[in-house]
Amino acid sequence: MIDQRRNGADPEVQSTEVIRPLMRLLRPLWVVITVCIVTICIFAMANLARPIVIQRAIDDGIIGQDGSAIVWASVWFFALGIVIYIVQAISTYSVTWVGQQFLRDLRMRLFTHYQKLSLSFFDKENSGRLVSRMTADMNAMSDVLNNGFLMVVQSVFLLVGTIIVLFFLSWQLSLISLVILPPLIVATIIFRNYSERAYDAVRDRIADVMIHMQENFAGMRVVQAFARERHNTEHFDRINELNYEANLRTVRISSMYIPFIEWLGTAGVAIILYFGAGGVFGVEVSVGTIAAFIFYLNFIFQPIQQLSQVYDLLLGGFAALKKVLGLLEIEPDVKEPVTPVVPKQPVQGQIDLDEVSFGYSKDVRVLDDINVHINPGQRIVLVGPTGAGKSTLAKLMMRFYDPGLGSVMLDGLDLRQLSFKDLRRSVIMVPQEGFLFSGTIRENIMFGRPDATEDDMIDACRALGVHDVIAALPEGYETPVSYRGSRLSAGEKQVVSISRAFLANPPVLILDEATSSMDPGTEAVVEAAIRKVTEGRTSIVIAHRLSTAEHAQRILVVNDGRIVEDGPHDALVHAGGYYTSLYDRWIEHDSAAG
Repeated sequence: MIDQRRNGADPEVQSTEVIRPLMRLLRPLWVVITVCIVTICIFAMANLARPIVIQRAIDDGIIGQDGSAIVWASVWFFALGIVIYIVQAISTYSVTWVGQQFLRDLRMRLFTHYQKLSLSFFDKENSGRLVSRMTADMNAMSDVLNNGFLMVVQSVFLLVGTIIVLFFLSWQLSLISLVILPPLIVATIIFRNYSERAYDAVRDRIADVMIHMQENFAGMRVVQAFARERHNTEHFDRINELNYEANLRTVRISSMYIPFIEWLGTAGVAIILYFGAGGVFGVEVSVGTIAAFIFYLNFIFQPIQQLSQVYDLLLGGFAALKKVLGLLEIEPDVKEPVTPVVPKQPVQGQIDLDEVSFGYSKDVRVLDDINVHINPGQRIVLVGPTGAGKSTLAKLMMRFYDPGLGSVMLDGLDLRQLSFKDLRRSVIMVPQEGFLFSGTIRENIMFGRPDATEDDMIDACRALGVHDVIAALPEGYETPVSYRGSRLSAGEKQVVSISRAFLANPPVLILDEATSSMDPGTEAVVEAAIRKVTEGRTSIVIAHRLSTAEHAQRILVVNDGRIVEDGPHDALVHAGGYYTSLYDRWIEHDSAAG
């Protein structure tokens, strides 16, 4: 069961459902895990044998005045020390190795899973929170695996083994000593319940800090342009204060629990001395047995103390693991077919929308009963007011979303029948903002076709007419591109983005035109590239300026989620319909601007 949290999708699995997915992730590492368990068992048994050696040295050697018993006790104690050293070295390395392998695989699984999730997930989720899952939560788990996990497992083995050995030494004294267990168990349960909630809150507050920082850095130009530094600082101060209070709450809980455990350990030693050495209730034990009992009692409280000291790490790591596993449990809304149909080659590029209706939520429809047939090689322009549904139509053709009703088809095949590989090879979209990745311009152009050669790339850019634009940059095709291409102008980014699509050479190309904010010279270059890239292939252009529509073979006019007009530019202008009013307003605005 996945728990959906506030602020969009912040899912996590329930505490009781962590074990099964965790075991699936650890299954490939079972050989080394077995080595870990065996060496930890040997470590626990060697430690448990040491008080017995001390008991024999006291009872047989010192009180029984047997010198050889003391010698043999020394030999055994030294041998046990060597065994403990060897197995602890092996267990420490193997546990750390398993932990780092686990984190490496989990990080890859999460990153791969992110890329499989549908756009509807990213529409609701904040990127800062997703980054927090990959960074802060992974670091929390790494702290557990590097500093706490081995201590926890060793402590549990020692604790269980100690209780067994104590009953063999003196069941009467063991039963008397158990009087400390009820308050210990009650205190631990209370501590666990309060701490788990507190550390869940800490993970959420850390994610909030990451979200604010990521948004603030991404929008720094807007912040500085409107002089909102002080406002943002005050807002971050409130978020940081909540993070501080959440962490302080965990400290308050630990500060009450850990001293109580220390006090219980002292009380346990007093009980053993009183009942064992005093012979109360007829409990008669040797001096060596009392000494062994005190050592073993330390083996009970030392693990519990160690567990309490790393409990904050454990809870932090556990809370982080629940959130990461919760993300891995999310299924994409748009799924690849189990047995995909392979389209006939070459793909012609025929697009059909048959009675398509769609809404981003169940209550509101964005598109309603769309029926469109687009012939192979046809150049279509979508026009209409903001919010009419133009971009949504393009997203359905890309199968970023599936229609609620009806079907979208490529060459007569429903897109839901095609593999993502075949679909993405056939239909490519150039977004309104040319998104670029960190690297070089060459790497960004070849992103859509990594098997292309250098000559293929340059020939494609020459054919587009953008080679001179790119070559004029400081380092040409090797010009570095920073995050989102921030070092390049809007026109330069769009040139790279169009070149990337042209090199991939898809049968169907969708362009969300982005020339309105460019200077006339750059706009002319980009428009020429767009005309070139749409030649000889099915193209759907989302037009924000009607100058683009004037040269289209066919215009689809979208309004209020419907196709209200369909035809060439001249026919629609003279029809006196909705397109005529759009065109008249654009002419009037363009004349006023000139």
